[in-house]
Amino acid sequence: MSTQSWRRLGEGDPTRTVLAVDFDSAGRPEAGFRRFAAHLAPEREIWLTDQPAAAERELLSAADYLRWWGLMPKGPRRVDTVMGYCVGGVFASALADEIAARQGERPALLLFDPEPVDRLSLYRDFRKAADTMAVLPEQQRAEAAAEVLAVCEAAGDDDFTATAAHVVKVYETVAGAAFDLLGLDEETSEDLLGLFRSYVSYLHAARQLRPEEGWAAALALTSARSSPGAVHARAEQRFPLDTAALLDDAAVAAAAHRFLLERGA
Repeated sequence: MSTQSWRRLGEGDPTRTVLAVDFDSAGRPEAGFRRFAAHLAPEREIWLTDQPAAAERELLSAADYLRWWGLMPKGPRRVDTVMGYCVGGVFASALADEIAARQGERPALLLFDPEPVDRLSLYRDFRKAADTMAVLPEQQRAEAAAEVLAVCEAAGDDDFTATAAHVVKVYETVAGAAFDLLGLDEETSEDLLGLFRSYVSYLHAARQLRPEEGWAAALALTSARSSPGAVHARAEQRFPLDTAALLDDAAVAAAAHRFLLERGA
């Protein structure tokens, strides 16, 4: 992970900065804001969140992430809009509140398939990760997924931290076996384990936030199946796309461009 809180995706007027919140990683199948920024008109100041390195080792809180992302790049800067993809939309709302306290005006919110976190979010993402471990017997992967599902279904509303920690331990066991069969060296294995721990930490922190009130002023751009959080937005524009392609589509980018133009960004 980078030691920086933000990565610049586009250069432009720093008094009309646009922030993007997402869990960005090179290997994920879904298009991200790096690709999306290329579709937007040039000369926009766009910055993307980076994850804190500590999340590779432990579960962080929402306050930890907001402090980390509060370390904005230096220079005159006014945040006009905060964008968020999927769970990033949860953080985007809280981040907009934090920025409003500093600059006296709340940035606009632009959400892409906004999704609040629940216990089964851990299972769904574990299952996706386990399904990529084709080197392991199918039964071993299925048993690990069944264990995670049982833990998630049995957990109470106040047990999310313990549930997340359990999911990480199951992943470490299963992925460790897969990495051994693949002959990965210790450093590479630890990097991959750290990436999963960091993602679970991201979900863990998002679970502590309640974005619904903040989402009420947002525009939601959603894929064909919409998203659980879109019902809370002031307006929704839906596209005939899978969520994985949402941030790599010219029509979606055009809608975002119109939204930013209305803001003057």
